[in-house]
Amino acid sequence: MRLSVYTPENSQQLLIDLKKLYQNYLSEDQLTDTALQSWIESEQSEVFITLFNARHLGAVQVVIEENEAVLSRLCVRDITRRRGVAKNLLKEVEGQLSERRVTLSKMFIDDISEQEKAGLSLFMGACGYQLIEGVFTKELLESN
Repeated sequence: MRLSVYTPENSQQLLIDLKKLYQNYLSEDQLTDTALQSWIESEQSEVFITLFNARHLGAVQVVIEENEAVLSRLCVRDITRRRGVAKNLLKEVEGQLSERRVTLSKMFIDDISEQEKAGLSLFMGACGYQLIEGVFTKELLESN
């Protein structure tokens, strides 16, 4: 399965897919068209989306501060979990961050719901992240 990872342009299909993607994770107020458009178009962060067969299957928000990236809202649609979508998304995002000379990727465990923490801890560990004092951390290698 070949997945595309990119920063999206706002579209009606993107909004529909993001609502499905985050329906169990964000509040109704956060899932309105206006809230999602604001999130996608934010100048403080970037949203990376993974696409397969014209459907958005996963997303992650990235805030870059100097040489560090903070990840949040990492999510993959329930029906496509355990198929490598999130792993591919992280790998592609990490590659793009390395090209921008970002050397450290982090995600705070406090941002994760209690029911997701155990599974996410295993997943992040498998992706090379270490959990240190409530923060998943991974050093990124520079691309040549």
